[in-house]
Amino acid sequence: MLGLKIHNLPKLKNPIMIAALPDMGNVAGIGMDFLVKKLKAKLFAEIYAFWPPAVYYKDGIIKYEQSSYKFHFSEKDNLVFFSGEFNPSDPRRLYELCYEVVDMAKKMKVSTLYSIGAALKQPNPQEPKLFGAATNPKLLDLLKKEKIDLLKGKGQITGFNGLILGIAKEKQLESICILGEIDNPNVIQPKTAEMILVALLRILKLKPLDTKELKEEEKRKKFMEEQMNYMSGLGRKDNQPGIA
Repeated sequence: MLGLKIHNLPKLKNPIMIAALPDMGNVAGIGMDFLVKKLKAKLFAEIYAFWPPAVYYKDGIIKYEQSSYKFHFSEKDNLVFFSGEFNPSDPRRLYELCYEVVDMAKKMKVSTLYSIGAALKQPNPQEPKLFGAATNPKLLDLLKKEKIDLLKGKGQITGFNGLILGIAKEKQLESICILGEIDNPNVIQPKTAEMILVALLRILKLKPLDTKELKEEEKRKKFMEEQMNYMSGLGRKDNQPGIA
């Protein structure tokens, strides 16, 4: 059971909804946080979740913080955002959450729902690829126009960022997903998030956003990876007989 609290329902005309939760490499989490912040989106509703199953304390004083998923909107850009801190692993909770989000989309007469996320593949060392899929063939033209590769053959898009597309289709809401390939799900992937956002903004015919902070985050990530590889290399040498 989830608790929905609507603070104030914005009056938008057939807005676009972008809905995604943290995933591999936190691609979707980075992307959603960036959009909400840069577009100065305003909070209008929350879904309260039964998580975490614990309380915090400091110097003997208990502090209770119930986690929530948030709906934001940008009136200027006619956009609605859904984001949160975690992607449920429990199937029942995941389905409940997806139905709540799609119900909100229908309530606001959303025209198209977009989800974003990571695709675990072996990326090109120079430039990771973007992949896409949609709930009907006509929407694929939007992806092709941006030269986003369509997901070929058969496969799965797991977690919220995939299931939300199926629930949207069931409720007759058109939806599209854009996925960026990564090679390591355990390391944040700001470059992939940036690539997705650039393509998404073009599709939505919105002005490009300054992604300097994502580029800086990518530089920090690469520096840390280089340091770890260097230290790992030293460790391997130290374990070899006859090498100082």
